[in-house]
Amino acid sequence: MPNTLRFDLILTPSGRLRLKRTAPEAAGKTSTWEKKVFDAFSVHPAPGLLALATSRPDTRLPSSVSFWRDFGCRYLTSLCRTPESAGDMFDPIDPPGRFEIEAILFNAPPMEGGEYLNAERLLDLWMKLDGWVREDIASSRAGLSGWLKKHAPLWQQVGRVCFHLAENKRNPELPFAFLATYAPHLSKDGQVQYQPLGRALKEYAGRKNKKALIHLLSPVEAAAGKSVFIRQLVDSGDVFHPVAWSPKEAYRFLKDIPLLEESGLLVRHPDWWRKRPRPRVVVTMGEKKQTSLAAGSMLDFRVDIALGDEKLTEDEWRRLMSE
Repeated sequence: MPNTLRFDLILTPSGRLRLKRTAPEAAGKTSTWEKKVFDAFSVHPAPGLLALATSRPDTRLPSSVSFWRDFGCRYLTSLCRTPESAGDMFDPIDPPGRFEIEAILFNAPPMEGGEYLNAERLLDLWMKLDGWVREDIASSRAGLSGWLKKHAPLWQQVGRVCFHLAENKRNPELPFAFLATYAPHLSKDGQVQYQPLGRALKEYAGRKNKKALIHLLSPVEAAAGKSVFIRQLVDSGDVFHPVAWSPKEAYRFLKDIPLLEESGLLVRHPDWWRKRPRPRVVVTMGEKKQTSLAAGSMLDFRVDIALGDEKLTEDEWRRLMSE
């Protein structure tokens, strides 16, 4: 792992972001991350910014490079708030507002070409980055989700609501806990930061960003349109805070997971649900002793129902079917 980065980012008088080597290529082994960034900037500043933002650096970054990486992350955070229903073609991503731009400029570190950095340059870089990304998504025909999966897998969860179901073994009567969260951004070290969904109401209300809130909650509303159980959660307001559940309530939720994922929600649940044994039919033939092959011997069989390796009684099977 290299100790120092062998490049820097500079802003030209024309406002173009350019990568500049600070050490010869032969001065040391180029890391995979550095090569990825080098190659991306050789194509265009837009994929260069994405390369900075979508992969985790393997060395400490100079303040100037870190500044532009944060700029790329800011764009991706806004991009990830685009609803799944947008498909391949969607409207331009709104740039930061005036006060946000002023804050970005105020916190800009010393850098080569820093005298050319102003609000107009930042907005121009944002729009060029946005135009390049939207064109790339449209040409991929994979939609935003498919594009993120290929180019920025860490960012797939950002801007999306996630329903969590966990076991709470300390409460025998209500042994499950439900919590809805959302991921507003990634941390500096590239980890998804989950927040309770109820906090989104305060965050977006405080910023008066109704459009972003609608985008965030649109998968929840879509799921409520397909699942009676989720509709009850939404109408009661329980979707915005932790709730303790009985096994019956947890089972209703688990059964609806395909509908939730189809609506664009992420779902986290105990592993045993995926690995659970499925009911199967067990046919036993030839229990009676036969002296010849006759019609009676061919009809000598018994059908049982098993869950895993355990056979169910008739009463157990009826109870299972009634749930």
